[in-house]
Amino acid sequence: MTAILVGIIVVVTAVFGVIAARRRTPSSDDGVAAFRRHLDALSPEARRSVIERAQPPAPGQEHSDGA
Repeated sequence: MTAILVGIIVVVTAVFGVIAARRRTPSSDDGVAAFRRHLDALSPEARRSVIERAQPPAPGQEHSDGA
């Protein structure tokens, strides 16, 4: 009786292990990559060019549209 119960527990544990291994796919890592890209976009280095474009030109400099 005890051997059967232990065998059932081992089989159930193995089934859950296989299910957990199959659920871990490369697509599940996409969330981590997207989060890292998001953090990189918010970094000061990434925003520096945007901030420089948004600042008004210094006095005495003309603003040219390139036309």
